[in-house]
Amino acid sequence: MAASKDRNSSPTVAIIGAGLTGLLAAQALKNVSIPINASFSPNMFFPLFQLLTIVKNGFQVLIYDSEVHLNSRLRDWTILLHWALPIFSSLLPPSIFANFDSAISNPHLEFDDWAETLPMYNGETGDLIFKSAVPGSRRITRRGLREVLSEGLDIQWGRKVTSLDTESDSEKVKVTLEQEDGVEEEVWADYVLGTDGAGSKVREILFSNQENGEEKAKVKRSGFMIGTCIVDYQDDGEMVQKVLKKHPVTSLVMSRGAVGGFGVQYTTSSPSYPSSDLKHTIFWTKIWKGSLSSTPNLPRKGPAAVRYLKQSWQGLSPDFQVLLDSTPEDETHTKAFIDEMGTWIAQPFDNRNGRVTLAGDAGHPMLILRGQGFQHAVTDVHNYVQALLAIRDSGADRKEVFENYDRDMIERGSKAALQALEEAELAMDATSVEKMLMVRKGHGRSV
Repeated sequence: MAASKDRNSSPTVAIIGAGLTGLLAAQALKNVSIPINASFSPNMFFPLFQLLTIVKNGFQVLIYDSEVHLNSRLRDWTILLHWALPIFSSLLPPSIFANFDSAISNPHLEFDDWAETLPMYNGETGDLIFKSAVPGSRRITRRGLREVLSEGLDIQWGRKVTSLDTESDSEKVKVTLEQEDGVEEEVWADYVLGTDGAGSKVREILFSNQENGEEKAKVKRSGFMIGTCIVDYQDDGEMVQKVLKKHPVTSLVMSRGAVGGFGVQYTTSSPSYPSSDLKHTIFWTKIWKGSLSSTPNLPRKGPAAVRYLKQSWQGLSPDFQVLLDSTPEDETHTKAFIDEMGTWIAQPFDNRNGRVTLAGDAGHPMLILRGQGFQHAVTDVHNYVQALLAIRDSGADRKEVFENYDRDMIERGSKAALQALEEAELAMDATSVEKMLMVRKGHGRSV
């Protein structure tokens, strides 16, 4: 669907990027009833629909993504949704949020205090170092949540944004997109929201009129590598039970210059299965200091990546080491990925008089330590919707509203990204663990 230059229709928002942030923003703008003057607490974790005054949004939404379909990316990962979960739930209509459980990695649990805790173990001794309470939290898979959030949305796949023209018309943005076959199309929107991830093209465009803008906008290599294996052990469940014994969702491990995690990636359920026969697919992750620039021949995926990760992380306690050693080295039973994590310290950009801005990883890509990235993405979406409502329904000044939105997003995002980098450094040395925010303040709001 392409928007015309019609000035009589309700505001149109073009969302660039159909990741979790873009899909959440699309659902919120298109469907949801937003709480007015809602006061959110980190200890409130489920819908408040029936308790709050609400207003319908009804924005027209166009959503574009450069990928060819929803699950074209093979790599998947889990995300802990914790202090932002009440905000997240408020942004979705009940019919969509009702399917949220299908995205949870291990939904067949009694989510008690222990299940809603993130423990950190000494990887060499197996002893518990500390545990971080995350009340009401749920660990979800990126793929599962994308499937939930995409329901009812008309996503235009295989579209790469190439330019944003705010000069031809002071009240509209002309968005130029390139299709897979090289054919260009143009659409008009009142607003553009860049949610196109860490390597955001929208961010690049917003910096294009600055000196050294291309370099300023570029995501930076962090100096921290991450390797992940998603494993079907194909045994009698012994390996799965070792993981679940440490924690029924995810446990963290610190050992030998690395920090990692072991947990449930997917749970396969069937009406014919008794709960004791549920099938769990496991993931394990290793994070260590390193760079692709210094190790250009490092295997990035497949069996070679599995072997590298197994061989490079030895000397763990038996319950953890056996999980690595038993990981199959074939692509049928193990999906493995290695990459260097990216980061970008948010800084001011030209938002084209309040017409174009960023949210999520496009605005503040950060390392995964303490799981703050998606929490801030959810906060961005909430604030973005409120900003558009203030302009449309209260006559607020567009430029001023989005100056405030950008200022908040940049301040939160830059501080959280810097905290994540510091957290990663501290996690690499057992003598500095007690200095980590994860130890001192748990997984609460980073800013």
